[in-house]
Amino acid sequence: MRDNVVVSVVLPVFNESARIDAVLNSLYHQQTRNELITHDSYELIIVDNNCTDDSVAKINAFSQQHPALDIHVIVEKVQGVSSARKRGMDYASQRASVRDSRLGRERKHYIVSADADCTVDAFWLHELTATMIAENGDLGTCNYYYDFEHFRQRPNLFREIQKTLRCRDFSFSLFGGFPDGKGFAVERQLYDRVGGIEIFYQLERGRFVEHLSDDWDFGIRVIAWGGKPVYARESCVEINSRRVDTILNEVINGVAYGRDGIIIMKDVRPETSSKNCALVDTNEAESQQAWFYSIKDYLPKNIILPVLLNPQLLLEREDVRQFYSGPVADRLYARIHEIKYEMRIIDFKPIHAYKTPAYRLYFEFRHELFAALRRAVGEDIGYPPPLPACFDSVAEADFTRFVGYFCEDRESGEAHNYFANGGVF
Repeated sequence: MRDNVVVSVVLPVFNESARIDAVLNSLYHQQTRNELITHDSYELIIVDNNCTDDSVAKINAFSQQHPALDIHVIVEKVQGVSSARKRGMDYASQRASVRDSRLGRERKHYIVSADADCTVDAFWLHELTATMIAENGDLGTCNYYYDFEHFRQRPNLFREIQKTLRCRDFSFSLFGGFPDGKGFAVERQLYDRVGGIEIFYQLERGRFVEHLSDDWDFGIRVIAWGGKPVYARESCVEINSRRVDTILNEVINGVAYGRDGIIIMKDVRPETSSKNCALVDTNEAESQQAWFYSIKDYLPKNIILPVLLNPQLLLEREDVRQFYSGPVADRLYARIHEIKYEMRIIDFKPIHAYKTPAYRLYFEFRHELFAALRRAVGEDIGYPPPLPACFDSVAEADFTRFVGYFCEDRESGEAHNYFANGGVF
C-alpha cells in the first residue's frame, strides 16, 4: 500500500434506489497497480441529501456486507447536489486534518467527486490518482462515455453526442479541462486554500435556488488561483443516458438544465418523468439543432476560458499556439487584454467574471475557432451556428460593439438562451 497517499470519494445521493447498488459495486471493485489505491487508502463518503426512498438502507446494507471499505454516511438537509457535494468534500477535508494531526504527519490527500447515477470503470480511481501524482496536478478531470448499447436504435443522436465528447477529449488533453461532478479530483490543501466549493444562488419564480454549476465554478476558482489542471484520459466514467432518454426535446433545444438564465437540476429519472420515455432518435434537423446548442455551450467554456484564465499559454505553449495557429493566438492574446482593460477586470478569481469576456471572444473569433477545431478534431465539426437574429440589422463596422451589448445582457434570458445549456452531452 502507498501509505503516503489517501483518497476520499464523495458521493451525493438523492433517491437513487434503482442505481445505487451498481454504483456502489463499481466504486468497491476498483483495481490498482503497485497497490497505489487499496481499500486501506481510500474511503467513501456518502451524503444523504434527504432521500425518501430506500437508497440509504441499501447503502447501509452494502456497508455491512463490505467491511473492507471505509464507508461514511453523512446528511445534508439543504436540498441540492451542490450543497451535498460541498458537505461531503468539506467533511473529507476536516477528517484529513484531524487524521494527519493525530498521526503527526501529512499525507497527500485527494478529494474526489462521483455521481450516484454513473458507474465508474475498474481503474477509474487508480488512473485519476496516478495522473495527479505523475503530473503534479492540483485538479484532475476524467474521461466520459455513453454505452453504445443504449443508443443502438438512435444512431443520429449518438453521432452528435460523440462529436461533443471528441471535442471534450481534445480540449481536456490540451488544457487539462474543467471538472464535472460525475468525476473529478482536487488536492486537499488547495481545496482548503481556495475556500472549497462555493455555492451561488439565483432567483426562480421569486425564490432563491442553487445555481447548478458548483463543480465548474470550483474548477475556475482552482485554476484562477494557480492550480494545475490535468486530464486522466484512462480514468473513465460511464454517463447515465437518462437525461437524453427522458427529456430529448429539451436536449435538442438546449434547455435540459433550464432556460432564461436559470440553471437547475431536473429530476429526469424515467419513473418520475412525465415525458414520453420511448427511446426515439433525432432526425437530421433535430440532430443539427442539438449539435449547435452543444457546441455553443462547449466552445466558450473549453476553448476560450482556459486561455482567458491564463493568456500566457497563447505565447508560451507551442501546442496551444499550433492549435489556434500563431497569428490567431497572437490576436487572441491581444484581444483578451483589450477586453480586460475595457471592462476593468483585475482577474478572474470572482466566479462568473469570465462569462461576458468568453462570450464576446466566441462571437469575435468564431470562424477561427471552428477552423481550429476542424483541423484538430475533424471536418465534421463544421462551421459556426447562425448568429442571433438581432445581429441581422447590425452593420459590420458596429459588430464588435454590439457583441459587447449582447454579451453584457447574457443573463436576461434572450441572450442566455442563445448559448443555452447544451453541456448535457
